Amino acid sequence: MPITHLTSLSQLNGILGKSKDKLSVIDFHATWCGPCHAIAPTFESLSKEYPQVNFLKCDVDAVPDVAQAYAVTAMPTFVFLKGSTKVDQVRGADRSGLTSTVRKHATGTSSSSAGAFSGKGQTLGGAPAAPDVAGELKQGVDRITGGFGQLDPQMKVLLGLLGLYFVFWYLG
Repeated sequence: MPITHLTSLSQLNGILGKSKDKLSVIDFHATWCGPCHAIAPTFESLSKEYPQVNFLKCDVDAVPDVAQAYAVTAMPTFVFLKGSTKVDQVRGADRSGLTSTVRKHATGTSSSSAGAFSGKGQTLGGAPAAPDVAGELKQGVDRITGGFGQLDPQMKVLLGLLGLYFVFWYLG
């Protein structure tokens, strides 16, 4: 299915109204955005690979009301909808993230490291598998630190530098 370029919020609402159970992916982009141009070929190839999905493009400068309706603050942002319900979002020019999210919602499966299997699993002897210690440890650390582990690496560096600044300021 070819990519549809949005010109208004009413056009988008009409498209979503006709496709209640169908996946739609909106590429929020800007003409001045370098990463948007870099990921555009991937978006186009996905539209050819998944003809059952609505692929839509929205220039945030030309159609700001659509961008505002989905609270888009960075480009590129890819919003995934089933009917008119938002089911996922990918921010940035993340080719693998975009591809795996389209695959997950278009086929109903995930390409995560867990694969197609779910549950705790069993060892060969029939005993329950060892717990996912690393995953449980990360969840515990996130609870203690308030999610610090989920911050952007650049934000972690900034917070670390600010902490050092205050330590030296206090000692000096």
